[in-house]
Formats: sequence, C-alpha cells, structure tokens
Amino acid sequence: MPDIQVKQDDREPSVFATLQAGGVVIDLTGSTVKFIMRNRATGTVKVNASATVLSPTAGTVRYDWGATDTDTIGDYDAEFEITTGAGKKFTCPNGKHLDAKVYEDIA
Repeated sequence: MPDIQVKQDDREPSVFATLQAGGVVIDLTGSTVKFIMRNRATGTVKVNASATVLSPTAGTVRYDWGATDTDTIGDYDAEFEITTGAGKKFTCPNGKHLDAKVYEDIA
C-alpha cells in the first residue's frame, strides 16, 4: 500500500508527516520545508512546493494539495526537503522515497 494515496483531481486529504531521521524526530525550529513529488515513469517533478510546519519541536508538517498536483494518475516518489535556519538542506525520509499514488477518478 502506498504511503500517500489520493484520487485524481482531489485536494483532500492533505499530506501529514512527522519528520524523523534514524527514528529521532527532527526539530524544525527556524526551518522551512518543501514537499516534492516526482512521476516515477517520466521522472518529471509534479510538485515542488512549501509545506506548513505544524509543530517545529514535534517535527510535524502538512502539505495541502495545489490545483494541479493530482491531475495526472500514476505512481510517484515523494519526499520532504528541509532547509535549516543556517541554510543547510536535509531530505526526509533520507534512506528512501515515500511511495505516492494518484488513482483514476471514476467520474
């Protein structure tokens, strides 16, 4: 089962995550976070947009789908890219990608 599942053209539910490295929650204080999603078949980046940090110390984030984020059915790789206050980048999860799938809408 994919980590992230959504129907074509749907914008709910949002993507929620607790960002961790090695099982330890990442403190996001002073950081910005982006959600990135790439089509597995074509390699085309479909989403590269800001996520909302819900609780910096708890490492929780939310990504709200944009108008065209889910208009193309298929299998995707996804990740969160953190930029610390010092300008250093860290990708989560750091040992794999999240598995995302956009399913065809019947109507």
